[in-house]
Amino acid sequence: MTSAASNSLGFRAAALFVSGTALVVLPLVLGLGAAAAVTGAVAGAIAVALGGSGAEAGRGGLSLRAQAAYDRGLALGLAAAALAFATSGALGPAALFAVAAIVAAIVHWRTRYRAAPSG
Repeated sequence: MTSAASNSLGFRAAALFVSGTALVVLPLVLGLGAAAAVTGAVAGAIAVALGGSGAEAGRGGLSLRAQAAYDRGLALGLAAAALAFATSGALGPAALFAVAAIVAAIVHWRTRYRAAPSG
């Protein structure tokens, strides 16, 4: 695989910041209800926190293995939220969280969890 085919940790952080912010804002803007707004706020806050706590954050950042595990967990959690909303008949929130889960999964699968060379 070429380097253009994989995402850097910097892209991962930016993608998590943008998607996390969207999860906080979109349920409110789209009027998806209180449950979707609370779920989006919690999931969005987690995504933003994960974006800011990467290995490139310096001292106190998460290990690369932990970043990969948490990114996978975020994608699975968003998919579970989409499934929960879908089974309750709330299709708008289900669609939002399903798209967010797909984005999180793609970012996870495409990210190279490798430390930048020092020097």
